[in-house]
Amino acid sequence: MNFYFQVHRKKEKPSVAYLGLVELLPKLVAEDRHKRLTASKLWQRYKADGLGTYSESQFHSICGKWLKDNSVNQFVSSRVQFISAEDLKIFSIWRNATDHRQWQKAVVIMDSFRGTSLFDLAAKVEATIEAVENWVMRYKKGGIAAIERKPWTLQEKGILRIQERTDNLMKLIHQTPKLHGIERTSWKTDDLSAVYFQVYGSKMSRTTILKYLANQGFNFRKAREVLTSPDKNFEEKLTKVIGIVSTLGPNDKFFSIDELGPVGIRLKGGWSYQQHDELKTIPAHAKAKGYLVCNAALELATNQITHFYSASKNTDEMIKLLDMLLVQYPDADKLWLSWDAASWHASKKLKNYIEDLNMTAYRELHKSPWIGLSPLPSSAQFLNVIESVFSGLAKSVLHHSDYENVDECKLAIDGYFKQRNDYYVKNPKRAGKKIWGKELVEPVFNASNNCKDPRVRS
Repeated sequence: MNFYFQVHRKKEKPSVAYLGLVELLPKLVAEDRHKRLTASKLWQRYKADGLGTYSESQFHSICGKWLKDNSVNQFVSSRVQFISAEDLKIFSIWRNATDHRQWQKAVVIMDSFRGTSLFDLAAKVEATIEAVENWVMRYKKGGIAAIERKPWTLQEKGILRIQERTDNLMKLIHQTPKLHGIERTSWKTDDLSAVYFQVYGSKMSRTTILKYLANQGFNFRKAREVLTSPDKNFEEKLTKVIGIVSTLGPNDKFFSIDELGPVGIRLKGGWSYQQHDELKTIPAHAKAKGYLVCNAALELATNQITHFYSASKNTDEMIKLLDMLLVQYPDADKLWLSWDAASWHASKKLKNYIEDLNMTAYRELHKSPWIGLSPLPSSAQFLNVIESVFSGLAKSVLHHSDYENVDECKLAIDGYFKQRNDYYVKNPKRAGKKIWGKELVEPVFNASNNCKDPRVRS
């Protein structure tokens, strides 16, 4: 039983001010340019333009009820208002593509145009509301070009920075850890990271070190085998060689000298085009048909190779090569010879022979150039520029070969060097990427260079 009498209240008639505000609200909403629509921002416009007499609390109450009754959400101004037919075709392709980011953008733009709330779209595509708002805003301002994924390119400044850091890392790899106070025979990434910071003043993480080394084509096992010099005077000798190369006179010649071999003449493995069901095989212990050693000198300025063959590596062969260079370059002022620390390169017999050739009386009589020595640090074959030429030679005429005898192999090597020399006569440059060179490493003297191809072992 209801003991309370029902009170019938008279429905108040809306005031003129209220009706004016309700009539004004659609215009305020349509003209709002903020990313999100709020009653506070509408009130600021209402007050600034003197559009009515309501207080802020009264305005918020009336505006909030009107927005709710008319289903106007805070993203009404962010909604996509127009999509061209051309864009619609592209968005349809994106929506069915395998690129997840393209699918997200297509869903957001198309469904926003249909009136879906950005909050609902953010949940649907599993993206933040800020990202969704950003895509809509960029599309409304710049069209589909503004939200397309642009190809990532590294600026020139960044490329130079990476190259500098890589060169610095390679310089450390070429030295033993003991030179930096670390009692180890090989480098660890942690040690490299710490020493890099000590020497160059900038940090390099283990991940970055591994990435840079991988980009250079070798891993730590290879580094321990061929890329570390134990020479305590490594920096001193290297600085001397670089100083000579950088101050060569216009009529001076600088030679990188080394020997290839002994090369066994037998069936060798290598890469070649084969049928899908075909697999070429080679015997594991085939008897060699003979052996050869190729003695060669690479003149850095002209990129020309001088070579001959011998049965072994010794001082007499170096003297023979030196005599060939004197005949080939009689008008030069100086001949600089650079080679590794092999015993026959530093023999007393060879040094005495060079001293005799450098005597003033001999030079005046024979009009011959002065001869200088610029030996590389010990166990630093990776700095010997001619190693890059040998790597290209091995890949071109030795891998996957089956010569009948030593003479046939010599003819192939002669042809390779002749073509290479002819090419660099017509196209003088030191780059090693041309067809006649085929060097896998650029034949340029550099402290951070690894002239030996990591895939070719002598």
